[in-house]
Amino acid sequence: MYPPIHFQEHNIERLQALVKQFPLATILMPCSQSDLNNICQVPVLYEPSRNVFIAHVAKNNPLAQCDKQSVKLLFSGDNCYLSPSYSNNKTLPSWLYSSVQVTAKVDIIKSDNEKEKIMRQLTTYFEQGFTPMWSIDEVPKNHREAMYQQLSFITFTPIHWQGNFKLNQNKPVDVRAAIKNSLARENKGSIAALFN
Repeated sequence: MYPPIHFQEHNIERLQALVKQFPLATILMPCSQSDLNNICQVPVLYEPSRNVFIAHVAKNNPLAQCDKQSVKLLFSGDNCYLSPSYSNNKTLPSWLYSSVQVTAKVDIIKSDNEKEKIMRQLTTYFEQGFTPMWSIDEVPKNHREAMYQQLSFITFTPIHWQGNFKLNQNKPVDVRAAIKNSLARENKGSIAALFN
């Protein structure tokens, strides 16, 4: 079984927390010209109350042609090299990481009101922490409407969530504690925080 069962993460709150912290999704979508997938990277915002992700892309992005199809959204958290020195030589060199895969159905938004709502939600959310916060209202309405004609607005409805947190869960508690302490000392706090 891959990933091994001890690296699989099923706690939906932990999966959603990673998606919130690292919202840039690598999206795999069907490709009619090949057996391989088309790939694009898109920042998405997950709305737990509606159980949807929202986003927008350029009209010529292949994702804009995937209405009613399933795609896979891949989210990657922080990662780092694991030196044996982090565990007093009780592990081999390895790599620590966390990732979430979400299979989701694509819906291309047609409503102008819904497009405006999505743009407001995205900019308001991603502008947090900026001073001053930029507002979409700084763009005149007729310019916004013209801009929206060049974009496709999308909701993704999750069908299946899957987490892969490779954090040495297969090692003894004392080894994991040593690794966590070493990560914290090396300013890798976001990875150390994932250790239970």
